[in-house]
Amino acid sequence: MYQSKSYTLLAVLALVLPEGVIAATEIPAVIVSAARTEQSTLTTPASITVITREQIEASGARHINDVLRGQGAVQINDLYGDGSRASVGMRGFGETAGSNTLVLVDGRRLNNPDIAAPDLNSIALEDIERIEIVQGSAGVLFGDQAVGGIINVITRRPAAARHALKLSVGSYSTVQLHASTSQALDNGINYLLSLDARESDNYRDHNEASYLNGFGKLGYDYASGSVFGELQYINDELNTPGTLFEDEVIENRRQVGPNFANDFSNAKTAVARLGMVQQMGENWSFEGELTGRDTNGEFRLSSVFAPETEISTQDRRVVEFTPRLIGFMPALNNTMLTTGVDLIASDYQLQSRFGDQLNDQSQRSVYAQAVVPASEVLDLTLGLRYAEVQNDLQDTGAFAIFPDGVRIEDDVTVGTLGLSIKADENWRILFRADQNYRFAKVDEYLQPVFTPTFTPVILKTQQGLSVETGVEWTAGMNTAKLLIYQLDIEDEIAFDPVNFANINLDETRRKGVIASGRWQRSERLGYSVSYTFTDAEVLRGAFAGKDIPLVARHSALLGSDYRLNDQWQLYAELFAISERVFSGDFDNVLRHLPGYGLVNFKAEYSYRDFVFSGRINNLLNKEYSDVGQLSFDPNTFAATEAFFTSPEINFLLTAAWQFR
Repeated sequence: MYQSKSYTLLAVLALVLPEGVIAATEIPAVIVSAARTEQSTLTTPASITVITREQIEASGARHINDVLRGQGAVQINDLYGDGSRASVGMRGFGETAGSNTLVLVDGRRLNNPDIAAPDLNSIALEDIERIEIVQGSAGVLFGDQAVGGIINVITRRPAAARHALKLSVGSYSTVQLHASTSQALDNGINYLLSLDARESDNYRDHNEASYLNGFGKLGYDYASGSVFGELQYINDELNTPGTLFEDEVIENRRQVGPNFANDFSNAKTAVARLGMVQQMGENWSFEGELTGRDTNGEFRLSSVFAPETEISTQDRRVVEFTPRLIGFMPALNNTMLTTGVDLIASDYQLQSRFGDQLNDQSQRSVYAQAVVPASEVLDLTLGLRYAEVQNDLQDTGAFAIFPDGVRIEDDVTVGTLGLSIKADENWRILFRADQNYRFAKVDEYLQPVFTPTFTPVILKTQQGLSVETGVEWTAGMNTAKLLIYQLDIEDEIAFDPVNFANINLDETRRKGVIASGRWQRSERLGYSVSYTFTDAEVLRGAFAGKDIPLVARHSALLGSDYRLNDQWQLYAELFAISERVFSGDFDNVLRHLPGYGLVNFKAEYSYRDFVFSGRINNLLNKEYSDVGQLSFDPNTFAATEAFFTSPEINFLLTAAWQFR
């Protein structure tokens, strides 16, 4: 049950604030995510939530997690409360969220070929121009892992000369520095350089973090197109305190268990990217990117039964090539056709005390999607994708299941059908049916079923169908939307901790309602609200009728943004989430992870080129856990609950300088 005083505080705050605000959410003139190209009009049948730069700044958020939480049916699972090891999910995916929600940065995949979640920590908040949340699956246009939805982070584009410096200090000895410079020159050359550095002890004992993110982009715009190159380097070091049993939480919720006292997870990542946009006549254009990402990591990961003494290494290399053609065909009522090829090659290697795991995976797919203006008010979307995957696997050691190597191949075809009806200047009605898929990850094949012979299991490709309908209303700065969906999945890939195995669930279903809106009371005061209902369960098989772990049935976000005058701005939000089944508890035998409600508050003062702000998270000092998982008592081996405790009340003070 949520604390009633949380609701009371926010309600009182919203009522007593004088009028004045910047709008919280609005759909801009350009939508990128849903069509894999820039659109000046919204013809896609998908519902899109856009979080603008103004909204990000108004919130005073420290991390992208703070911005996404509760928005557009997004659920964040944050292990340590600092965003360093978090996953983002949509449409009822809990512990497998990182494999079923596609996260992009300017169209570049952050999703990994292994089970590691997309690294949200690699996105510097100051570099973001806007965030586009595309509801529902998009198997045709985006392919593998675009099951529950898409989050596309759009970075800032160089324009007039801009130089910025930002320094933040806060709870748990947190110090953060961000510096950037960018400019678009008259000769067509543009550049952006940014540096993000952070040091923190974090809330838990033995949870110190050190983070460095350097990013550079150089581009050239010419009459018929543009080209660009990007380089990024990330050094991410984190001590990991592991889970706590309930009695340990009661004793000291910030402590680290003795088995985990020497655990850590460090990674160095380098990214290089080349891209271009080229007009090819009046109606056609070519777009394409070539991306290479190399991550070298080392970690020590212990269990509740014994501390780990050896250091393991995990290395991944991903190369991605994504050319596509976009054209408008006047002879077919100016139909928009997008067709392209996605080529992804991944090399993965894990070295641990149990031996080596090796997998070279390649994905090849071709797709085409057409948006047909059937009339002035109706747009019809049709699309098809064919994809194939090839895995070359080998492992070594006493528990090896493919010591001589094996090749595993599969292919899948998916389609989409959608309608977008513009009833009048204020109303839009949506309908969409989209098939989706997820290939097994490179390290999921190498997790054996727990039998005396460690029987190898060839996982099936996960496939699903998402059907949704909704209505959107816009009147000036005021908006509202309502979405209803059903997502059915065959052979969903999940991890069963009881049998220590990756498995295919027989059939799962997710049903839900997503409602959101914004009311602009005046030029200075506005309110935003979002509510999500999710029913996620297993339909058939050994876990038939059971709730899917770590998925909240209810979540809600209520925000209020108020600008007192040209110098002062206030922001407050209430986020609430209901109880959930513990991660891994497919039998639903444990108690539920309790729900919670949080109030966050931010105040900002601007003076010329300087901005001073302070944000308080968890204002009411709620003790809660964002993530909990099924574990085992080391003395009795009985299944029990384990918790990743989340931070109590904490603050961040920021001073920023910007010069144009």
